Amino acid sequence: MKPRFSSAWASGGLGGSLALVLGLAWAAAAAAAGLSLSTSEEPTAGTVLWGQQKLFVYAFAPQKFKPYVKELAPLDGENILRDAPYDHLHHHALMYGIRVNGINFWEEVAGSGVQKVIRTWRPVFSEAGFGRPAQAQCEQLLHWVAPAEAFLPDTAPVALLVEHRTLLLTVNPAQHEVALQWKSKFHVGGKTNTVTLSGASYHGLGLRFRQDLDALAVHSLAGAPPDLASNRQDVSRAPWAAVSFDAPGHPVTIALAGHPANQRGDAAFFSMLTPFAYLSATQGLDKEPLIYHQGDQFELNYLVLLYPEARYPSAALRERVEAWRQTKP
Repeated sequence: MKPRFSSAWASGGLGGSLALVLGLAWAAAAAAAGLSLSTSEEPTAGTVLWGQQKLFVYAFAPQKFKPYVKELAPLDGENILRDAPYDHLHHHALMYGIRVNGINFWEEVAGSGVQKVIRTWRPVFSEAGFGRPAQAQCEQLLHWVAPAEAFLPDTAPVALLVEHRTLLLTVNPAQHEVALQWKSKFHVGGKTNTVTLSGASYHGLGLRFRQDLDALAVHSLAGAPPDLASNRQDVSRAPWAAVSFDAPGHPVTIALAGHPANQRGDAAFFSMLTPFAYLSATQGLDKEPLIYHQGDQFELNYLVLLYPEARYPSAALRERVEAWRQTKP
């Protein structure tokens, strides 16, 4: 089976004529690679299909506060994420948010910051074959700006942070694995000489799950269960964390790992079961903010793994994650 992207990718954050040119170039590249091209009713969302299965949706509408992964599914399974639930409208499935110089880029209320999409590159594809997994990669340039400045024609001078985001989706049928690498390269923008990154205990790369999965969630921290009894929440450092769901007919395990090259090493994982299941990888910004200056560059590198079974062996996950953690970021 072959992965394919919807043509919506060509239009995200680009002018009309430039989007058309890139769209045609992208179609030619897709055809050369043997990939099929589908259309989408959403001009600012990209969809990856594996055969007839919708595997991944990335949403980046300009009227939203942030771009995010809207849907993610294991092979032969269903999307497990929940976008904008009524209780927390700002919970966007798989998203990244923190506070920058006191501006809130996690919640979405009056005064919240905007991760503005400046450019979306056409995706790059590689085909499965000869034991190689299939891959699809997309890249975006984002300016993190205050809400009052989000609609300026040029936000480079007012950006607090400039982010180059790369999402690499890998499908490995032999291992029944879907992997998503989320890599962000940041530098301090033109707004200020110094940025202070802070946030709540759950601010970072967060996962909200489908409502019907909440009651089935079983958390793990590198193979050990966190203490989430009596409505407790847990924040602990570990190489990786996982949540399994023994859903009838559609079991799934999702794991989240941080690269040791990230500032402060192992992620501090926020785990919660009630009133809903949640998992996020953080840098402990609630305990100690991070400070960067003009000219500084820093990166965040995370790996999300999905398997269509509810009791994926911890030893196998540990081996898979450690192999990735030993790669160069």
